[in-house]
Amino acid sequence: MKNLKDIAKAAEVSSITVSRVINTPDKVKPETKRRVEKILCDMGYTPNMAAKNLVSKRTGVIDVYVPEDIDLHSPFIMHFIAGISEVLSEELYSFLIKRSWKRNHSCDGYIVMGLLTEEIHDFYSRAQEKNLPVVLFGHTDIEEIACFDVDNLLGALIATNHLIQMGHRNIALINTDENKDYTVDRLQGYKNALSAAGLAFNPDLTIRTKNTVHGGNLGMKALMARGGFTAVFCVTDLMAIGVMNALYETGMRIPEDMSIVGFDGLGFHHLTNPLLTTIRQPVFEIGKKLARLITRRIQEGNERITGFLPPELLPGKSVKLIL
Repeated sequence: MKNLKDIAKAAEVSSITVSRVINTPDKVKPETKRRVEKILCDMGYTPNMAAKNLVSKRTGVIDVYVPEDIDLHSPFIMHFIAGISEVLSEELYSFLIKRSWKRNHSCDGYIVMGLLTEEIHDFYSRAQEKNLPVVLFGHTDIEEIACFDVDNLLGALIATNHLIQMGHRNIALINTDENKDYTVDRLQGYKNALSAAGLAFNPDLTIRTKNTVHGGNLGMKALMARGGFTAVFCVTDLMAIGVMNALYETGMRIPEDMSIVGFDGLGFHHLTNPLLTTIRQPVFEIGKKLARLITRRIQEGNERITGFLPPELLPGKSVKLIL
């Protein structure tokens, strides 16, 4: 097995420089770092991660915080964790999914999602006490937190515009009753699309309900009692399934009698008949970006990075063209 002296000799540098490339790469000139890393790769050198973490006083563990009220079996979480895992495995980090912050243990930083505004401030205060970095799936006014989020406003705009372009003028909205940013953003995107098309916002065509199949079912039945619409934008695919069930229970056809657009595009839309038209969230990609962010913040410091990733329309068979 090759050792540090062998690597140093091949790269024409000192053993100390090789050690710095492995343990504290930010302290090495980029050109030297690239040369040593190539030799490490060519010679098949595998660093001792336990020793590396001991030198750097790190654990090699990232905590991924997912609140207890979020189902770990959901496609959303599975895509998110898969993105995180792909990057952290490349960086030789392990991760632990935490459901509560009441039990403490040692880690190098946090990837956080699903928090309310006040919870984000509370979590960040706890992380500050340990001097650990935090990256967030979402957005926040705390400048020290790096974050990425889905552009929910744009996604709702795309969904509503699609219905408008298909000839619909009376479009209902079924939103979740959760007190979270995405519910506000998707409502605003819906309103913006109506306004841009010269259509009035009608609060009687909007309803808030539980983000479940049953919630979507109840919400749709409440809207049908009011009437006056030809299409529904559901802010989650899960609720859209409930909406479709409610329509079938009353003998209505999709899309002949009612058009439906969902939001998620993470798997549930493949379970519907007809295939649900939906908005795909780039959740896997955000998981990867946040994993890269947390490792950079651990190694290089607290650079402020934020961004919104655009969702995309996945056309299905649940929207009828009105001529």
